[in-house]
Amino acid sequence: MQSLEVRIWKRIGVLLLAGVMGVGCSEPAEPPPPAPVAVSVVELEASEVRPSREFVARTSASARADITARIEAEIQEVLFREGARVQRGQVLVLLEDTRASADLQQSEAELTAARAELDSAQRNLRRGEDVADKGFLSASDLDKLKDRFSAAQSRLQAAEAALQKARTNLDYAELRAPFDGWIGRLNFDVGAVVGPGSGPITSVLVTDPMYVEFQVNEADFIAFRRAGAESADAVARTLDLTLTLSDGARYEQSGTLDFADVQTDASTGTVAIRAVFPNPGAVLVPGLYVTLKVAGHAGDQRVLVPQVAIQETLEGKFVLLVDGQNQVVQRFIKTGAREGALLVVESGLEVGDRVVVEGLQKVRAGVAVNPVRKHIDPETGALSQLDEALQ
Repeated sequence: MQSLEVRIWKRIGVLLLAGVMGVGCSEPAEPPPPAPVAVSVVELEASEVRPSREFVARTSASARADITARIEAEIQEVLFREGARVQRGQVLVLLEDTRASADLQQSEAELTAARAELDSAQRNLRRGEDVADKGFLSASDLDKLKDRFSAAQSRLQAAEAALQKARTNLDYAELRAPFDGWIGRLNFDVGAVVGPGSGPITSVLVTDPMYVEFQVNEADFIAFRRAGAESADAVARTLDLTLTLSDGARYEQSGTLDFADVQTDASTGTVAIRAVFPNPGAVLVPGLYVTLKVAGHAGDQRVLVPQVAIQETLEGKFVLLVDGQNQVVQRFIKTGAREGALLVVESGLEVGDRVVVEGLQKVRAGVAVNPVRKHIDPETGALSQLDEALQ
């Protein structure tokens, strides 16, 4: 017979086996539904949008002077730092002036000789006139004295002109800045021989104010001019001109229209227009490509949508909305002009719609979400949280 201890352990084993088999045959429990995904939303609002146009424009200096040698000479010394600011009258480059100095000394000597010759001719003419009155000098000899005096006068004038030219050439050995501005690159090194045909040694630019040049088509220009000169000027004064730089930042200074060309470009059918922008901080430099926005004085209330919320397929542009049941809805839209980080809504959205701006890659139409309301800066597009999750 089996001992009591053996029977007890067999009974325990049977019970454990039954328990294991019972667990294996039971129905698996359903996993709990996933928690709604948190997404950031912006509630659309209406803002005043003025009629505007954007143009690709380019900056240029409001004044430019090429510093060129007027005499042929060797560059002796460079007295500026490339890219630095210079003052009017500042000496920029010294040219070797030995030849100019020698020419000046020669001209001074020739002037002294011409003056002496004129003085001698004048004395001889006076003596000749005195003796001619007494009958001791013939008329022909007196005429010769007058001719010598006239010739001496001409030689004196030529000597004075040569001296002035020599002094000017010596002055040309010092190349000075014609106005306050910024100086560019040095195109020749010390020791190089330069002259009138060598091209600019460097350039001085005025960048405050800065010109911004762009093109408008003939139809727009004609419509603008058709209002008349006074009306066109009045409209031009009320326009708001702003710049967006290549890095997407808005330039802090506003500009004004300054000039419109008097003829169209036959190859492009456009008219050149120029605006002027203050540039006290030297942020703008010549040659930059910028986006120029020209806005009217008054506008209408329009719905604006964050540009970051817009996606695009072959069917068009769309956004993801969060409806009243916190369900994601896809909505196709049409947009218009850009206003900073926002776009004007032409159709598809209304005031109060909640568009998803963060978490777009985690959701799709039909899923439940946990929306967190955000505020978007209309200029920079930066998002900031307003409150806790909406219900």
